[in-house]
Amino acid sequence: MYPYRGSSEQTLYDVWQATTGEFGVLGSGSDYTPFLHRGVASIDMGAGGGPDDPVYHYHSSYDSYHWMATFGDPGFHTHKAIGQYLSLLAYHMASDALLPLEPAAYVPELTSYLAELSETITSASTNETIDLSALESSIEVFSDSASQFNALREQALSSNDTSLLTVVNHKARDFSRGFTSQGGLPGREFFQHLIFAPGLDTGYAPVTFPGVTESITFDGNFTLAQEWVQKTADAILVAAAVLKT
Repeated sequence: MYPYRGSSEQTLYDVWQATTGEFGVLGSGSDYTPFLHRGVASIDMGAGGGPDDPVYHYHSSYDSYHWMATFGDPGFHTHKAIGQYLSLLAYHMASDALLPLEPAAYVPELTSYLAELSETITSASTNETIDLSALESSIEVFSDSASQFNALREQALSSNDTSLLTVVNHKARDFSRGFTSQGGLPGREFFQHLIFAPGLDTGYAPVTFPGVTESITFDGNFTLAQEWVQKTADAILVAAAVLKT
């Protein structure tokens, strides 16, 4: 998102909407990395420059308090707004009866990643193909399990059943750990998340369904890619089993 330049009447959400802020896919390059790639829910939040803003001298001697106070964020409105938002997020994570995590939000994302993968396979210059039915089926199972989770969450909230609230919170906390493979990605044991990981040639930027995608784009190995279709589908099923009630 672009820097926050709001008045006291303008909220962070208003600026987010006006500047097409979005949630992207995580890859690597920040403190969340060791958590994300062990399946722990993570967030990386910040602000970027607008089209008319000065160049940010990232990791140089000009990357200083003076530059930020004078050019980057005069008045530190962006810093204040993001700090307030993260403070509220931390408060709700620690204090709400139910964790503010939405497993069902993975469903449209997984579906879009699958569509991208299908395009990658189609665009590969080969006559070989890959059967993605296991992935399609696992996403459907995950969707059903997420719906069951939502129903259980509503029941826990309406009944104020402490034991049930604990069960629901543990499911919300743990389901994403199912997305990992203890053996890691091919040749990259550290990166265990099978839904997204930094690409082999993208620096910190992410690649979705990396085990499958990079078996095709880097190795041209469709046999290996098919194996990773099944491994990735199995990981999604593990996550779904945690949510299932």
